[in-house]
Amino acid sequence: MKNFCLIALSCILNFGYVQASHPIDANEAPKENVHIQPQFYLIAHRGGVVDRGKNLENSIAALDEAIERGYVGAEIDVRQSKDGKLFLYHNRSFERDYDSKGRGADMTWEEIQALRPLKEGIKAPVSMEEYCNHAKGKLKELMIDIKLDKPSLEFYQELERILKDTGFLNSSYFIGHGEYFRGKGPLITMLMRETNDFFKEYGEKTKDYYFLFAGVDEINGRTIKWAQDNGIKIMCCANLPFRGNVEPDNLPNAGRNIKWLIEWGVVNYQIDSDYDIFFR
Repeated sequence: MKNFCLIALSCILNFGYVQASHPIDANEAPKENVHIQPQFYLIAHRGGVVDRGKNLENSIAALDEAIERGYVGAEIDVRQSKDGKLFLYHNRSFERDYDSKGRGADMTWEEIQALRPLKEGIKAPVSMEEYCNHAKGKLKELMIDIKLDKPSLEFYQELERILKDTGFLNSSYFIGHGEYFRGKGPLITMLMRETNDFFKEYGEKTKDYYFLFAGVDEINGRTIKWAQDNGIKIMCCANLPFRGNVEPDNLPNAGRNIKWLIEWGVVNYQIDSDYDIFFR
């Protein structure tokens, strides 16, 4: 299966084709009946399959399509309402998707649920608890990006309760703001520049506390071998630029990097769903 995957990737990269006859197009919608090959463990960026507007970020619809495609996890952006409700939304304010310039932190959960969408079919932001309950038994992992500058103890306690109640406490990753959870089960981000410092402080326990998080175009063979030798999980990411146009060579370049990483034995990735063409 691995050899088949590498051959398929080679065809994509050398001839610019996806699934036999479809040219790589950065604006092309995903094909039907997509499924990820089981040897790869993919976490869907921004809550599921978004594909530049197909589904709202951090929505149940995006989550459902990620589950259908065979993703093992989803990365979610967690915020807190004025009255303490944990909910999922990337931006501080809502004007991108709703008829409001209000900030989530300044609004009650009832006010957030009453937001009027700018496009048909968009629903109000989902609570973290609803999202996790929907994902329970369907996803194995969650990656959590806390979007608060200074999370309170009460925030962490509520977050811990939700993860525990829905079965994700021991299978979660944190991108920043995760030190509260060190030693409680979740793994916390370790960047390449931090590897020596973390290993010096925690030694063999580093693998129980942290995972190595690096871009597909950033990590090198020496670092991969170091992590593999020390039992530290490697997760590489391929995310689209937040602003501006996507360069025409974006997907082919990412594909070359992913092919190289697969040859090194890296199987865990956090990606925007546009990049799952390289794992089908």
